[in-house]
Amino acid sequence: MQPRCIRNEDNYYSMKRILFFLCGLLPLVVMAGGISNQPRTVSVAKFGARPDDGKSDTEALRRAAAYCRKHPQTTLLFPVGTYQLDDPVAIDIERRAISGALGRGLEVQWALFQPQKPYVTGLDFTGCEGLTIEARGARLEVEGWMQVLSFVGCKGVKMNDMEITYRRPAATEGKVVRTSEKDFDIEYDPALYTYIDSIVQGRYYFYSSERRHFYYGGIQEAELLRPGLVRMTSKVQPPVGDICVIRYGGHYRPCVMLRESEGITLRGLSIRSYPGMGVVGHLCHNILIDSLNVIPEEGRVSSTSTDATHFTSCSGDLTISHSFFAGNGDDCTNIHNYYWHITPDASDLSRIEVRVEGADLHAQALDYPLVGDTLILLNRRNMQEVGRFVTRSCNTNAEAWRVDVTLDRPLPTADCNQLLMYNYSRFPRVQILNNVDDYNNGRAFLLKARDVVVRGNRIGRSTLSAIKLGAELSWHEAGPVEHVVVEDNDIRGAGTDSGYRATGVMVTTESPETPPHVNRNILIRNNNVEGSHSVAILLHDAQDVEIYSNTFVNGHEIQQRNCRGIRLGNNSYR
Repeated sequence: MQPRCIRNEDNYYSMKRILFFLCGLLPLVVMAGGISNQPRTVSVAKFGARPDDGKSDTEALRRAAAYCRKHPQTTLLFPVGTYQLDDPVAIDIERRAISGALGRGLEVQWALFQPQKPYVTGLDFTGCEGLTIEARGARLEVEGWMQVLSFVGCKGVKMNDMEITYRRPAATEGKVVRTSEKDFDIEYDPALYTYIDSIVQGRYYFYSSERRHFYYGGIQEAELLRPGLVRMTSKVQPPVGDICVIRYGGHYRPCVMLRESEGITLRGLSIRSYPGMGVVGHLCHNILIDSLNVIPEEGRVSSTSTDATHFTSCSGDLTISHSFFAGNGDDCTNIHNYYWHITPDASDLSRIEVRVEGADLHAQALDYPLVGDTLILLNRRNMQEVGRFVTRSCNTNAEAWRVDVTLDRPLPTADCNQLLMYNYSRFPRVQILNNVDDYNNGRAFLLKARDVVVRGNRIGRSTLSAIKLGAELSWHEAGPVEHVVVEDNDIRGAGTDSGYRATGVMVTTESPETPPHVNRNILIRNNNVEGSHSVAILLHDAQDVEIYSNTFVNGHEIQQRNCRGIRLGNNSYR
């Protein structure tokens, strides 16, 4: 028998038939979900979420979030309307925090704001890649204290046009209806502000209806006369018509958590009420926040209980632009990393444990360096640099709450009681562009970073300085600032707290002893600063600062301490 001869054209046609077969099979595989990273669009309605029906959408929305975790490159659509997000554990936390069952004032924060304490995540998007959430103005109405949205270990996530508020507002607001030298009365809506059953407790501040800004005043005692009416023992004497704001504790889990993620974009997010910070980012790379609105509901004066946004130990580019802030209980943003306490291994001084002490862990997560990061050792009394080291390895243990680091060389001493360390590599390039701060407690922008631009912002009635630059040793928040441009900002009426020291820009370190000139290369130009008191700019521990072509109204003083290379020119004083 002659062997069969295989011709080239036989191979060609055989392969062609196979390719036709595979091409026909491919759409079936895709439709069946066999290729998981293909882009897809899905509505929350597919999982049972129905807006505006007054029923809980929690389980349906959690099913949608679980789908996004399993399917990269998903676009998740929210049909327009209001969705109910609730959780029985979160509702119990809310009730106990407000009613006094967890204590009074800051005791509520101490009881809840700890890494080991249980908490609830509303919608968990951990590990999502290429996710786009198209909310189209959809509104989440939340019941119960929870971390509403969580993005941990995510890549390339975008969220557009989501609004978040609370059914029971995060803070109680009552109007002053009577005032005297020893006490005053406030009226509030007991149907809206629930859980005030017998105990009235919290942290108190006020909103001036005439001047439209917050102010502080001590309260000795608060007594519930009847539902909706409270008598406050105080020497404050707020005018009738002013608003007393009662917030519960202070820090809590954030409304939106961004942690250990990269390439995050939030556009058109609105946070109208929240019992903690609005957006927190920790150990993230490249964040863009555009058209964020942290503002109260219509007819109210408070939004978040603490910072509107807060970013720690981030890298890459961090931009906040075209956003609007009003009524937040602390800064509009705070950007920094941490001063670590360190404990060396006695047998090998290149091996150390690092930990955050004396600071709020805003993300309630470990702070740690990456391999290759540069770490700076400094004297905690005067901020003098002792040495620079490179991270060779890092091991984290969340259960033991421990971070162990191996350095490229040993520490110079085993006695680290007077030393701190911070991560020089974990500072983002910051741009704060074209935002509006109407009124808030604290600063508008509190920045401890390098390569910073603050441009084109309109800053109103913050209780403290409009812009603060430099480390805060008292909070263990690093670090000094370098290469900062503050230009073309309109600052009117900031620094309403009469005890604060500068209306426009404040540069400090809070070092207990005279430090070197650690805040460097700062340009302040073309700003309009209308002062609440005499000091417009305060400079401490700074070098190479240029202050040019600014207009100062009312407050003209530029105070300096421990500075050099300060240059002024072409400023206008009115």
